Amino acid sequence: MKEKDIVTEENMPEESFKVMVAYMLSTGLYAGKIPVAPGTIGTVVGLIPILIYWTKGGSYMLINQIFITLAVFFVGIWASTVVVETFKEKDPDYVVIDEIAGYMVAMIGIEPTWQNLLIAFILFRFFDILKPPPIRFFERLPSGLGVMADDIIAGLYVLGIMHLLTRFVL
Repeated sequence: MKEKDIVTEENMPEESFKVMVAYMLSTGLYAGKIPVAPGTIGTVVGLIPILIYWTKGGSYMLINQIFITLAVFFVGIWASTVVVETFKEKDPDYVVIDEIAGYMVAMIGIEPTWQNLLIAFILFRFFDILKPPPIRFFERLPSGLGVMADDIIAGLYVLGIMHLLTRFVL
């Protein structure tokens, strides 16, 4: 592949409105462009939808949490697919919508107290960084699905732990 064929931010194609929107969403409104610990910063961005939506909906609160998380997941697949295919990078560090969605998964059905948010945050970062089996397998899925899937599975690990902790310990 010639150097001129590689798409960068500077030579983005003119059909780039789609790419620009995907880039903005996949980077968590550009939070992933912060040069230090982008995955951790992305997880912090996940606090925003949790703090806004997790206590809304009355008897439909759990359904709201699930559907909002699913929306972020599917938008994440689309946005990260566009970014991965445009910039020819498998799973760029600056794409953090996967961390946002994974952290949201970890908090489904969990009351967003500062203690629960902190414990889930630490556990999620632990599983996201270490990627114990079978998390790493999901990372190998193609394109945006692979970007998103490993963080969703890490979030599911934490979701199980958080439900056990909040039921029996916290």
